[in-house]
Amino acid sequence: MRIAIIIIVLCICFFAACTIIGFIKYSRVFFRVNGSREDDFYSFFTMKELEEAGYQREEVSFHSGKNKLQGFIFGGANNRGLVMISHGLGSSAESYTSLIMHFVDQGWRVFAFNNTGVAGSEGKGTRGLYQSALDLDAALAYVENSDALKSLPLMLAGHSWGGFAVCAVLNYGYRVNAVVSFAGYNSGIEVLDEIGFHMTGGIYHIIAPQMHLFQKLLFGDAAKLTAIDGINKSNIPVMIVQCSDDDLVPAGSTSIYAHREKITNPRVKIVYRDGEYANGHENVFGTVRQKEYRAMTSESWKKYRAEHKDASQILWAEEINYNKALANELDPELMEKIDAFFDSAGKPSL
Repeated sequence: MRIAIIIIVLCICFFAACTIIGFIKYSRVFFRVNGSREDDFYSFFTMKELEEAGYQREEVSFHSGKNKLQGFIFGGANNRGLVMISHGLGSSAESYTSLIMHFVDQGWRVFAFNNTGVAGSEGKGTRGLYQSALDLDAALAYVENSDALKSLPLMLAGHSWGGFAVCAVLNYGYRVNAVVSFAGYNSGIEVLDEIGFHMTGGIYHIIAPQMHLFQKLLFGDAAKLTAIDGINKSNIPVMIVQCSDDDLVPAGSTSIYAHREKITNPRVKIVYRDGEYANGHENVFGTVRQKEYRAMTSESWKKYRAEHKDASQILWAEEINYNKALANELDPELMEKIDAFFDSAGKPSL
């Protein structure tokens, strides 16, 4: 009897320890993102640089749950339509300034915002894989109540975390004309399980039920959302952009693309970037030149850092005459398709 009790106690302790480890790792994945840092300044054009280049913005705020979120409206005089940009996990609105500039240049008004726990938005952390949909839901409610924005044709563009959000939020029935999802995943639970197995191995089998229950407690009914359900329910034009070499949201497992056979919406367009046009996850909308330049400069930075104590990326960038425009170069053919896709969706039917 005593041995049995000891075994039971040990099993309970092991179970509890595995669960604690799981939640610790969870918190490390969904940490707070505090915006620009010196070591990533070169990756995108900053808000300050946009302002210096003439891209004026209006800063707005709205609430998602108890947290006040920070938003930016660019191209205030543009009336082609409104493009809302939902950013990826670990990034911020500022990480997508190349897209912001492109859409403003093409005559679109742009609404970009920082999700919960990101940069100027409130929140101790980013909470989880469904939070992006809840935050976009709040942003869309803001647009619906804005006299300056509610009459514009409305387009959604999201990447990764945001790529899920722009499709999943369609379950809520907002007036949206068209959606472009870059490297979006279909279900938060699927991605959570994949991350869990990657980080903890077989231990995840023990803690998976707790993680699933935690998602339900944290997000309520939103934990049931899937991108495919939103796409099918809305029946609006949706473009899915996926790279074959995406290692974060793989084309063959957790991506929306991987679930394409479940799509019943006849207005879905899939852009599958393969071969030389496969640009990975982070730069799914970039050019081949951009991909090559980023690979080259990444190696250059590694070498510089190894050779210099307290290496500064700012000094390194100055030394190699870093070309930020090339490092953020958008694929013109892809962006032309997206502009035409949005433009067609924004025109009234005859």
